[in-house]
Amino acid sequence: MNSAQPADEWAEDRRQRRLAAFRKRRPVMLSGPGVLHDDVAEWGSRLFDKTARNLVIVGDIGTAKTWNVWEVLERAIKVGYAGTVLIATPAEWQDVVGPPADRDRLREMREVDVLVLDDLGSNRINEWQRENLLAVVDERWQHARPTAITSNMDDFDGALGPRLTSRLGDGATVVMLEGADFRTAR
Repeated sequence: MNSAQPADEWAEDRRQRRLAAFRKRRPVMLSGPGVLHDDVAEWGSRLFDKTARNLVIVGDIGTAKTWNVWEVLERAIKVGYAGTVLIATPAEWQDVVGPPADRDRLREMREVDVLVLDDLGSNRINEWQRENLLAVVDERWQHARPTAITSNMDDFDGALGPRLTSRLGDGATVVMLEGADFRTAR
């Protein structure tokens, strides 16, 4: 028996378990087929060599911004990406920042390999939330950990301020998704 075989089997089993766990967390309404934007796919391929910076996907409501993030991360995990991923919905972000802020969850957000802040700006962002978000984004920026943002905001500077916008935009892959609301097109 080849000594590499058990290690290969272990790695394959681990990859399959991670993929199954990710698919279990993926929302049912976001698990159907679709077309992954080429720039998003390219960003996902850079996760492996740790050259992926931030990903900012903007567009109108229903243009598959969130679907693209889930899809690119699922595909990356499927082919062996082993980094940790945390996807925070607007409700989860509200729960974390609080007040009082959940310091353990904020630390986790600062330290995971890929953080996704879904639908950023869909809820009003007050000064307290902006300060907590800056702490998370700044540490991620300092350590070149990619943060993916989906949003339908057209004025990041106005909503987040120039410091946050600068850090999120530094070296980011920015994707504009256009089209009709796929939910109403059914």
